[in-house]
Amino acid sequence: MQINDIKQRIDGIEEAADEAKRAAKAAPGQLQQSVEALHQQARQAQQACSSGSSQQQGDASQLRDPVMQLEQAADRALQACKQAGNVDPQLKQAIERTHQQASQLKKQLQMG
Repeated sequence: MQINDIKQRIDGIEEAADEAKRAAKAAPGQLQQSVEALHQQARQAQQACSSGSSQQQGDASQLRDPVMQLEQAADRALQACKQAGNVDPQLKQAIERTHQQASQLKKQLQMG
């Protein structure tokens, strides 16, 4: 997988995390914290991608760890969403979309 492809995917994940962050303003504290952590992790993955794009084109190995951490943050946000119970549907969808995209990217990086 090329770095540009990964960067585009991470941009999409970050957009979904942004949406979740906006929707989480009225969410319970634990859920809000996990969404904030997810958003920060998406930003860090994006920064790792940006710093990596000036290096070897196509060297995705330095992005594996940030993507793994991003997927773990998405796991925690999804778990917090389930534990919170009655959650705004927009927030739930944004978290689920972020989780799905992060999981798919992680699998592709592991195979690549």
